[in-house]
Amino acid sequence: MSEAALYHQHSRSKAITLLTCTAALCGLAVGPAHGALVNYQNFDDLSAFTLNGVTPTINAGGQGVVGTSGARVLRLTNTLNQAGSAFLTNPFSLAADASFSSYFEFQFSDQQNGGADGIVFTVQTVANTAGGIGGGIGYQGLTPSVGVEFDNWNNGAGDGNNDNHAGININGDINSVVRADTLPALLDSGSIFHAWVDYDGANDLLEVRLALSDTRPAAALMSYDIDLVALLGTTDAYIGFTSGTGSAGADHDIRRWVFTGEFNPIDNPDNPGTVPEPGSLTLLSLGLLGLVSSLRRKGRSAD
Repeated sequence: MSEAALYHQHSRSKAITLLTCTAALCGLAVGPAHGALVNYQNFDDLSAFTLNGVTPTINAGGQGVVGTSGARVLRLTNTLNQAGSAFLTNPFSLAADASFSSYFEFQFSDQQNGGADGIVFTVQTVANTAGGIGGGIGYQGLTPSVGVEFDNWNNGAGDGNNDNHAGININGDINSVVRADTLPALLDSGSIFHAWVDYDGANDLLEVRLALSDTRPAAALMSYDIDLVALLGTTDAYIGFTSGTGSAGADHDIRRWVFTGEFNPIDNPDNPGTVPEPGSLTLLSLGLLGLVSSLRRKGRSAD
C-alpha cells in the first residue's frame, strides 16, 4: 500500500473514531446513560422533548415562550380546561436501583378565576402523553408512574380540603399518598419556587424539598418509602412535567430544570455539571462534520 493510501486510511479511521467517541460523550445515542445530566438553564430549544395536549401549541416553533423574567420558559398550560405535558422524547436510563436527582424552578402566573390546578413532575413508563384536565393535572391515568404535584386548587377530601399543597402521587392517582399542606408561600402568588426531588434507590427513599431560593433545604418537605424498580418494572423511564386547568387556570411555567439518573442531590443548580446543552451539541456536531470533511479532502489530495 502506498504512503498516500496509508494516509487516507489513517485519516478516515481517525475521523470515524472521533465521531464515535464524541457521540458517546454528547449523549447522542437512543437514550442517555444513567448518570448523564439534563441541564436546561432556559428553554430556548425544546427539540429533545415531546410536547402533548396544548403544550406544543403554546410553545410554538420548537422553543419556549418568553416568561416573566424575559427568559424563555417551558409553559405547560395557559388558560382554562386544558391538559398538557412535556417529556424527554427518549426514555432516560436510570441507575440499576432507579436512583435519580432533580432540581427545577417553576412559577404560576396570570391567574384566571383564582388560578388552578398546578403541575406534576413525573417519572413514568407509559409514553410521551398527557393525562386528565383540571384536577387530573395532566397526570391522572399515567400508570405505572410516580409524580410530585404542586397544586393550588381545592378538589375536596382528596386534596385535604387545601388549595395550596404538594403531594407524592402513584400510578396516575390524583389522591396523594403523602401530602404537605404548609408551603413556603402561596403557589398562586406569582412567586418563583425551587424544588428538589431525590430518589435514593439503595434505601428506597423518595424525598421532596421546596424553597423560595435555589439554596437546597436541609430538611425534606415530604418523604416516602417506595421501591421504584418494582413499581415501574424497568429502569428506562420517560421524565418530564404535566399540568392541567379547569374552570380556573394560569400560566404554569418550568423556568429551569436539572436531572441526573443517579442519586446525587443538586446543591448548585447554576453549575450542576459540564454536559453541554442542546444548542452546544448542535454546534459541536457541525464542527465535527467540518473536521471530517477536511480529513477526507486531505486524504483525496494525497491519493
